Amino acid sequence: MSHSNNPKVGLEALLTPDNCVLILIDHQPFQFAGLRSHDTQTIINNVVGLAKSPKVFGVPTLLTTVVERQGGYLLKSLQDVFPDQKPIDRTFINT
Repeated sequence: MSHSNNPKVGLEALLTPDNCVLILIDHQPFQFAGLRSHDTQTIINNVVGLAKSPKVFGVPTLLTTVVERQGGYLLKSLQDVFPDQKPIDRTFINT
């Protein structure tokens, strides 16, 4: 099979701001309440670091919350990376 006909190899296989998106789902304080496998602050630091990369490279990023009025707003440190973006507030837990 010739690789020249396959767009999923070589330079065409690389992700670009035109062919990818980052979705950060429900990074709200209550989501960390039962967390025992990892340190909460480490996870927050990691997701904020992750969010900064697509911003620098112009990759579209979507933010979501679930029932914001009850579950709380997006983590402030994450919202600060995208100060002008309003998270999509869902009413069902199932994304």
